[in-house]
Amino acid sequence: MTPPALGHRHVQYELTDGGHERIATVDIETTGYDPDESELVAVGIGVHERGTPASAVDCRRFYRESSDDEAATIRAAVSALDELDADQLVSFNGDEFDLPYLRDRLAALGESPPAVALAEANAHVDLFVPRKVRAEARGEPWPGLEACLRSYDIQPATTVWQGEKVDNTLFGERLGPRYLEAVATGEPTRPRDAIDHYLVSDLEANLALYYADIGAAFTPTHAGDRAEF
Repeated sequence: MTPPALGHRHVQYELTDGGHERIATVDIETTGYDPDESELVAVGIGVHERGTPASAVDCRRFYRESSDDEAATIRAAVSALDELDADQLVSFNGDEFDLPYLRDRLAALGESPPAVALAEANAHVDLFVPRKVRAEARGEPWPGLEACLRSYDIQPATTVWQGEKVDNTLFGERLGPRYLEAVATGEPTRPRDAIDHYLVSDLEANLALYYADIGAAFTPTHAGDRAEF
């Protein structure tokens, strides 16, 4: 999840190319922003070998499959992220939301927090943070991920569920809870395809924005597409 997009002006950001070859990214989906009052639904992790097409991105999804497996889902995702052997982690608001949420959610569940190796090694670049700082210095609203992509003429993907575009609010209030309800009751019909598209397209978007910031070519396979569920 990303912070509310309040509009944008010029949101491109020139990032120094560190020459990293194996890039990882992470995105989480939850029922809200407060880890004391919401739940994790899924974690997405992607890894990309620089220079290969976007279709080669290895996207891994970690879903809640029972009412009591939230902590196990978080730990499985963090372990997988550490095992990717990446040399750079990129995210959009991961430093201020995704990674702290995973840590704080485990604490709320009474468990010790995980350590994310790439973040601990200072190999994490949060693409949102410098944009937030610059926007606040200029008295401008924070830019969302979609606005940042459009500033580079990259069209974001659109996920539609039950006739409405999925965004953080719809996910937190309806789509995420609907999935967890289906998990809790053992329903075979779960809105997993919609979440899959939303999660994977966000992972690709993180990578696309990173490469745009460093001036490297990358076209996400879901750029501009619209999937209805």
